[in-house]
Amino acid sequence: MGEYAVVKSGQVTNVIVWDGEDNGFVDGLDGELIAITDGAVAGVGWSYDGSTFTPPPEPEKTKEQLIQEATITKEELIQAANTYINNKQWPGKAAIGRLSGDELAQYNLWLDYLDALEAIDTSSAPDISWPVPPEV
Repeated sequence: MGEYAVVKSGQVTNVIVWDGEDNGFVDGLDGELIAITDGAVAGVGWSYDGSTFTPPPEPEKTKEQLIQEATITKEELIQAANTYINNKQWPGKAAIGRLSGDELAQYNLWLDYLDALEAIDTSSAPDISWPVPPEV
């Protein structure tokens, strides 16, 4: 038993499992039968150049998909920044006046970074210039 691609005009039109027995089955196929061997992978819609199977290109993303991805990225970056700030306990220390000069400067840089993230308009995806977080 083996896996074979049915190839017509350089395109895979079907993938089948076949025992290799010539019982007339092959004569009914519309295309050339190519064995898929050596760990190769092929699927319907893939191209075949005589030696290699190549998947079709990824379809372009819609504007809505790009906006959704940008929104998720924005939320993840905000969450990561908040986690970093909270792990440093800067909000609590600031509330009771216990931030040192260096800590206060770092806290302000991270707050500026959060402000920049919040200002991102994800509807402009994919043309977004993401702010760079402060060095840690």
